[in-house]
Amino acid sequence: MPRVISSSLTFFYKFVFPLVWIVGFGAGTITILVVRPPNFPWLLFPVLWVAGSVMIYWLCGHLKRVAISADGLVVSNYAREIRVAWASIRGVAGSRMINPPHITITFDHDVGFGKSIIFMPTVRFLWPFQ
Repeated sequence: MPRVISSSLTFFYKFVFPLVWIVGFGAGTITILVVRPPNFPWLLFPVLWVAGSVMIYWLCGHLKRVAISADGLVVSNYAREIRVAWASIRGVAGSRMINPPHITITFDHDVGFGKSIIFMPTVRFLWPFQ
């Protein structure tokens, strides 16, 4: 049985958060455009909405669910699942500057999701001095 190493919040960050943010900020932007308060930078909102939506899609939309099995990785995008042998992995890199943190796994060939995948590791809460 594969052991999941992705965060349990992967589904939320991949599907729910972008949808809520894009629809919510979009509704606010449309409201600002309809009302057009005086002396208000109303043109700024559509620009921020588009830029924010692209950034959120780039950071969250590419997340994958990753599990470890005896013969390699099991990678899923919630619609399709693939198995990747350990020998295909060329590199692993992480970033703590992005919240939530992302880990990128690079492969030596296209494995069905491209030559690299991005996933969110499980997050552990650390007490002080731990």
